[in-house]
Amino acid sequence: MERTFHVPRKWIGALIGLICALLFILLGFWETLFVFLCVGLGYLIGQRLDMEGEQSVSEFFGRLFPSR
Repeated sequence: MERTFHVPRKWIGALIGLICALLFILLGFWETLFVFLCVGLGYLIGQRLDMEGEQSVSEFFGRLFPSR
């Protein structure tokens, strides 16, 4: 399969470094760390939902927020 949009990995790494530096300058260390923690948690939740399928989305949130 041919790649439609090719960006060398060094440019992706440089862009990630630039974003990290800007977040650190604008927000500070702890706020930047919190942003990365939220992004990582969102990624893990999305990955789990992808593995389980669409029907289990309501089941996942049902387990996360059980009704009383």
